[in-house]
Amino acid sequence: MRFSIVIPTYQRREIVTRIVAALADLRGEFEAIVVVDGSTDGTASALRGRGFDFPLKVIEQKNAGAGQARNAGVAAAREDIVVFLDDDMRADPALLAEHERSLADGADMVLGHIPLDMRSPQNLLSWGVGFWAEDRCRRLSAPGAEIGLDDLLTGQMSVRRDYFERIGGFDSSFTDQGAWGGEDIDFGYRMARAGCRIVFNPRAISYQYYDLDPLEYLHRAFETGRSAQELAIKHPEQAERFADGPDFHTRFSRWPMAPLVRAPGAVSWPLRAGVAALVRTGHRGRRLRKFFFLVRTLEYRRGGWQARRRRAGGRLLVLAYHSIADLSHDPVLAKYSVAPERFAAQLDFLVRANWKFVDLGAVLEWAAGAGSLPPRAVLLTFDDAYTDLLSEGSPLLSERGIPAVVFAVSGHTGKTNSWDERATQLRLLDADGLRTVAAAGVEVGSHGVTHRSMPELEPGELADELAESATTLAGLGLPWPRVLAYPYGEWNRDVAAAAEAAGYEAAFAIEAGVITRDSDRYALPRVEVLAEDTPFRLRVKLATAGWPGRRRRRVLRAIGAGL
Repeated sequence: MRFSIVIPTYQRREIVTRIVAALADLRGEFEAIVVVDGSTDGTASALRGRGFDFPLKVIEQKNAGAGQARNAGVAAAREDIVVFLDDDMRADPALLAEHERSLADGADMVLGHIPLDMRSPQNLLSWGVGFWAEDRCRRLSAPGAEIGLDDLLTGQMSVRRDYFERIGGFDSSFTDQGAWGGEDIDFGYRMARAGCRIVFNPRAISYQYYDLDPLEYLHRAFETGRSAQELAIKHPEQAERFADGPDFHTRFSRWPMAPLVRAPGAVSWPLRAGVAALVRTGHRGRRLRKFFFLVRTLEYRRGGWQARRRRAGGRLLVLAYHSIADLSHDPVLAKYSVAPERFAAQLDFLVRANWKFVDLGAVLEWAAGAGSLPPRAVLLTFDDAYTDLLSEGSPLLSERGIPAVVFAVSGHTGKTNSWDERATQLRLLDADGLRTVAAAGVEVGSHGVTHRSMPELEPGELADELAESATTLAGLGLPWPRVLAYPYGEWNRDVAAAAEAAGYEAAFAIEAGVITRDSDRYALPRVEVLAEDTPFRLRVKLATAGWPGRRRRRVLRAIGAGL
């Protein structure tokens, strides 16, 4: 067999150069690919400046994390078998021969033994890593041993390339923006679910040169706790297993440490700094071991708590506008229109009050459990797609860099609001107008085909209304609409189910409320903005958005209009 050895590295020039040089002792045919993930320490030039007796590719990329770096390495590989090594793993000369033996016996993925390189600095951390590696090897070598999720590590792993490509490689979101951990367990778990046969070969050996600062070790413990929560979100069927990490098992450990889990990181900083300083002295006594790993558990729990808090936390308010025009004399639209000067005053109030305008993409990502929203997040929406959005509203939004969503009635584009004969007939945006506002940062969603109340439609009519609206808008040269606003805000469970079945990612009603990640994505509330809403009244509407409806209406009546 021929192998492609992929080694991602970041800011470890001296270590990775030694690791790559040691590949010359390998028995077997291979190429080496080192992906320099944004290093600024001269790693790439140091590798290119040395001569090696084997093919070596050095790929440089902006810092994007280990997951993306491994994907880039596989993309540049020529062979059908890929071996992943970390940048601190010195390969035993028989490494490839042992991987070949396991693969020839029918394995699709091979994990090897990763004992401590005895040239590592001798301290508490290297002792712990060495102890863990030997214990792992004994456990996985026992007859009938099962490979657990925590064993699916990329420090040393071979995999058939067709399986790698079948599952789409590593999920780089686990290690982007400086994050660490989780991508290897996710990768291995997805491989197992795809039917990959995974084996452990204790004679496939790479020696880990472990030289990690204690503070960085504790930071990685924090990141491991974080990534465990992200794994639980991505694979809910294994959530209980991912939650089974280190914990405080004695009253002595729980009493001083448990309160620090939810405290700001600055509170526990003296503990981290102090125990790291002690470890740097080289002491490895029993008391120091217990104390250090107690702080490690604290950091792991803190990382998990912060991840859960970010997931459960976050609130969003959505504002619902109609026409941006002065229609004070219209018997129907006077209430629902907002004059341009008042609209500008409302926007300026929101900016001064430190509300953060978000776009629909960020909202959908957050609602799906990924990403986050800033404090005081708000999304602007416009129903019906009147032409005054283009002439009056969009310029005011563009001046302030504010994104928004407009819900278009696809069967009335370029026509009027003829669904309400009592109202002034206003022009609606045509295809060119919709494309123009979309280019200015206003995403186009669906408001149905005919603006009929959806709960009143027969099931077949409802399905056609939802599907045809999306098809028609996409046919105008617009992106496929991702969201829907129910005409008149009217919906029921059957309508919501039909919206989901039609492929919409979310749907908006019109009742006031606050959106959290637990909100029903097909009944999202909005705060309706009316002609009478001065900045002060809008402030009250936002502050009371989550109140019970009757209580909220009493407050709004009490403050009156025009304030």
